[in-house]
Amino acid sequence: MLYDSLRKKIGSGKLPTKLIDDKLGYHIISGIYEINGDVAVFFQKAADKIPIMIRLVIDGKTGKLKSEEKIAELEKFSMKDGYAILFAGLDMPDIRIVKDPESDYYAMIRYNTLAHETKERIEVFHFSPYHKVINKANYTAPNDKYEYTRFLNAYVHKDDYVVIGTYAFNTDKSGGDDSRLYISQLSKGKTTFQQKEMGIEGYYKHPESEFVYNRSKGIIHMIIIKGDLSESKLSNDKLMEVKFNLVFQNFKPSTLALEKPYSPDFTKINDYYEKLGSKDKDDYIGSIQGTFVDKNGNLELMFQKTTIKKNNGAVTGTFLDDVGLLTITPEGKIVNSSAIPFSSFTSGDHASFNANKIKTGFRPANSFDDKGLANEQYFGIDFISTENASYLLFNNLPKNVETEEAKSTKMVKAISGATAVKYTYKGDVIKKEYVFKKPKEKNDVTFCLFSSSSYSPDRKSYATIYTDPETEKSAVVWIKLD
Repeated sequence: MLYDSLRKKIGSGKLPTKLIDDKLGYHIISGIYEINGDVAVFFQKAADKIPIMIRLVIDGKTGKLKSEEKIAELEKFSMKDGYAILFAGLDMPDIRIVKDPESDYYAMIRYNTLAHETKERIEVFHFSPYHKVINKANYTAPNDKYEYTRFLNAYVHKDDYVVIGTYAFNTDKSGGDDSRLYISQLSKGKTTFQQKEMGIEGYYKHPESEFVYNRSKGIIHMIIIKGDLSESKLSNDKLMEVKFNLVFQNFKPSTLALEKPYSPDFTKINDYYEKLGSKDKDDYIGSIQGTFVDKNGNLELMFQKTTIKKNNGAVTGTFLDDVGLLTITPEGKIVNSSAIPFSSFTSGDHASFNANKIKTGFRPANSFDDKGLANEQYFGIDFISTENASYLLFNNLPKNVETEEAKSTKMVKAISGATAVKYTYKGDVIKKEYVFKKPKEKNDVTFCLFSSSSYSPDRKSYATIYTDPETEKSAVVWIKLD
């Protein structure tokens, strides 16, 4: 369905795709963007065990399908490759899409972790708003010193350059445990990368990273999850509490100039967590869910207490509990902080930086029937920063909204019993209220698909999809957020 700027529906219908079937649980939605006035949707799927990227371009005025084409593919996946990923620590082969936050240029990273030659593992394509490749190059770490290189993230600046973050390393069998982190720039007209080694030391098995562009400061906040997550066993040895070790590295993308790295201080979150009457006496432990920049150029961080449920080594479910909020300056100084009680359970695993990823349209394919994805969409938390405040929007039980903060929180297990709530985060103060109305009875609830929402700063308008469980009908709604 397509709506104009006056919120009038101007087109609807099923897209006549040929490369994408109806079973979207088998697909990864790698991104949904407005590019050159049209809607560009990027799907990743495995065709006969060959990962491919499909790009749909939908006319932004009529809603009709303009084009559908395969724009990249990787090598065929074998059982041997699966063992290498499970037991040798390799990343899954992947094709990533990253759009410039200030223009319609974008990049595609062909991340072929199973390639035999190191130089063939990371290939960067720079696209114009007309979906034409304007530059491309293969990436290798300096001096070919390292056997393995992990792609972490990327940033695109118009037609000028693409910056990528990488982690190069050797193992015991390939030269000893040694590693380096790099940021590298592929400039217009160049086929080689300008590279800068970062001063963050340590050998990490599975580092992750998010790039957050700070428009007012002209820098990239590179948030790095260093290595494996820390797991502390709870009373049931099948439940593991998750905590990530983080380091923040700011850099100027045009020059690759690095600032001093730092790690955030959780002291104030611990203070608020104690006031909530936390379920245990330990300090707040949370995995990072989202990273956002406010109007002052400060960084707003959202964490969530996370416990994973395992069965024979595989993650079968995730408990998502109390939310921690931390506002810091670009240099890491604490500005504000708070904590919010919450409790839900989703099937399947839960990715870090989830709130960042859903804003690009990213949807993982967690399983063949996609139960984990459905839960993730309805139990996800959206974070919006406006001129006057910041807002957390999620579905919660009315009982939890009405109960005092320090009391016990009832777990949200079924979305049909939850209703849409809004928490306003301004300074160290949190104000909670219902998005639509206060439920009069148990079944008088309306929940939203907050992970499929969008905010327009110009109109101060927030668009989302709400559902009335009694009528089983859904609609698009627009909410004012000042």
